[in-house]
Amino acid sequence: MIFRLFCITCLLFLSCSKSQDPIDRETVKIGFLVSGDRTSYADAARLAVNEINTRGGLLDNRTVELVTRTNIQDALAAVQAAQQMIRNDEVFALLGPNRSTHAVEVGPIAQRAQVPMITTTATNPSVTRAGDFVFMAAFTDQFQGAVLARFAWEELGVSSAAVLTLEGDVYTEGISMFFVSHFRELGGTVVANELYAHGDTVFAEQLGRISEATPEAFFISGLVSDVTRVVRQTRTTPVLNPQGEPVTLLGADAWDNPVFLNAVPAEVEGSYFSGHFSAESTEQGAWEFVVAYEAAYDRTPAGGDAVSYDAVRLLSNAVERAGSFDGEAVRDRLAATRDYRGATRIARYNDNRHPTKSAVILTVKGGERRFFREIEPVGLGESVR
Repeated sequence: MIFRLFCITCLLFLSCSKSQDPIDRETVKIGFLVSGDRTSYADAARLAVNEINTRGGLLDNRTVELVTRTNIQDALAAVQAAQQMIRNDEVFALLGPNRSTHAVEVGPIAQRAQVPMITTTATNPSVTRAGDFVFMAAFTDQFQGAVLARFAWEELGVSSAAVLTLEGDVYTEGISMFFVSHFRELGGTVVANELYAHGDTVFAEQLGRISEATPEAFFISGLVSDVTRVVRQTRTTPVLNPQGEPVTLLGADAWDNPVFLNAVPAEVEGSYFSGHFSAESTEQGAWEFVVAYEAAYDRTPAGGDAVSYDAVRLLSNAVERAGSFDGEAVRDRLAATRDYRGATRIARYNDNRHPTKSAVILTVKGGERRFFREIEPVGLGESVR
């Protein structure tokens, strides 16, 4: 009897030890966090995981399992989901969240646990401040803001702009700040700089002041549901440029959302916004991703889908180069990433774990999102602390 109990105890000990070390499992788990209703991001990540498993998995044929939490509505829920993934699901890495406001809170969780984390479409530079285990798959808002400002100044010939920003959100405030600062550095004038609060549905006061200022372009930084209302009211007010024509609308990567673009196709006709990716790209990696994604889901991928797919591949590449699932080893290989080519491209990571990569300018033409131009990071600077 005593011998039997001893054997059972040994088996339980070995079982517990095995569950705590992902390198000894046949299946390894990756956590994937999705803020809001961007469920297509998880679909893109699953596509990458399926490709890895079809090729034989990671390191000695270990199957990859994606543990997902979608429709996360606030930062506290994102933190709780990350904690549960690390403690209960025993993921060896975290991907996401896609919203900067959530990512800045999840980063310290990953850092304390020494679990590599790669955010998806979170773009505020501060998301990596938690420490050296936190990386970004997307460009930063400092770069994106410079891209938009220079595009407006040089390509569109705009010298005056108005700005409307959701107050109290890391992403919306950050991208507006960078756009304004870069636009002013180029010589542009911000004729109106308005704010609105969470829950606002009517923007008559802000749009009234913007209309009086007659800007040549109008940059709107908010959550998609808000921006839908703003652009409708902008056209009915209406806000006109100095020539008496409808003002040109500008947006950032949050605009690259089929739900938003399908809701207001006429209102955003002729607008421009920055993005991470275009399905019209002729790059080999991008083309292969589009073909695979459309075959799997019967729809065209957007920028966030491409970045989510790349986050999985960046992580898997680092694991293969490290030859290990150890957090520190994977972190070091992520930091050493050079010339990554997938749905998007990353030349390298800087000391802040921000990627050097290009952006695209998209436009709406005939009610459809269309590629307009690719912008390389040359001359636009990189993210700083």
